[in-house]
Amino acid sequence: MAKKTKNVSSSSSLSSLPDEIVLDCLVRVPRSDYESVSSVSGRLRSLVRSPELQRLRSLLHKESVYVCFCEKDNYHDPTPTYLWFTLRQSKTAEYHLVPISFPCRKFMFRSSTVAVDSEIYFINEYPKPTELWILDTRSGKLRQGPIMRETPFAERSAVGVVDGKMYVTQALQNGSTREEVFDLKSQTWQVPGIAVPDDKVDIRLMMASCVTLEGKVYAMNNGSITVYNLREQGRKEKLEMPIDDRVKRICLADNLLFALFTKGGLMWLDTNLNLWRTVKGDVQPLHCMLYSGAMAEYYGKLLLFWTETETHTGDKVWCALIALARPGQEVCGTVEWSGVVATLPYVCRIQHCVVASD
Repeated sequence: MAKKTKNVSSSSSLSSLPDEIVLDCLVRVPRSDYESVSSVSGRLRSLVRSPELQRLRSLLHKESVYVCFCEKDNYHDPTPTYLWFTLRQSKTAEYHLVPISFPCRKFMFRSSTVAVDSEIYFINEYPKPTELWILDTRSGKLRQGPIMRETPFAERSAVGVVDGKMYVTQALQNGSTREEVFDLKSQTWQVPGIAVPDDKVDIRLMMASCVTLEGKVYAMNNGSITVYNLREQGRKEKLEMPIDDRVKRICLADNLLFALFTKGGLMWLDTNLNLWRTVKGDVQPLHCMLYSGAMAEYYGKLLLFWTETETHTGDKVWCALIALARPGQEVCGTVEWSGVVATLPYVCRIQHCVVASD
């Protein structure tokens, strides 16, 4: 007689626990793992996107914004001038950019960046596309990571983090691409099996600005967006854009892809229909100011930076914090705060804007 196998009770599974307990577990999970958690079930996806998780994270974790400026007239100088700042909130609820003593190296001008917990990874491009540098935001120390394979001249790189691995897609001078995978746990490079690039994608114009959502890397590509599906052997495709419009900035916030368009303003991507929708609310006038700005997610909100040149005196740096809400099938944005956060002694360009968590 066959022995009866005991059924494992589902009472101890995560799905049987109250939301409060699951949220208490999720708040201790690194943000870099949230995408993997979201793919487990619809319930976990909903909790990862919930305002309550953002509130709990703000109590337990500290998110820090780091902005790097480069003097516009000093791009090709052997020792370019970089200024690093971090965003701080005063007791009066005002925000300010405070100078921070981070290392300033020439490679920072031509590099793609991605934050993993409290570290910022710099993927070098010209003239040394095989170099990886890692900045520890807690100590302010910069260290060199493992060297990639020798490669032809790399013009641009797109970087995304999925399932504990950093995927780097480099656009080479001969019009092809090369992909590398960096295992964040073992700190080693691996060579993935990636498909040949789609001829319809002009990877030579690929820009460093990219985000990762649902296992896909969305990279800005000459006014449009190229999508790299990392869970389908790196399959590449072009995302449909609004008619006669070009994208200026992209950002992931509240597990949604946001983009600033030249004509359409601030929009979000409905991934179910692969359709761009307008963000409702009082945020649309901001898109006119962000030709040389930056966007980032900050505690589940959209954070925008842009510069305003003052005659003969340098730049003023403006900031806006946008709270997001999802009534029904829409996304609404409300400008929660805006103002000048810094005054720079010369005309600058925002080189990097990265949010790291402790």
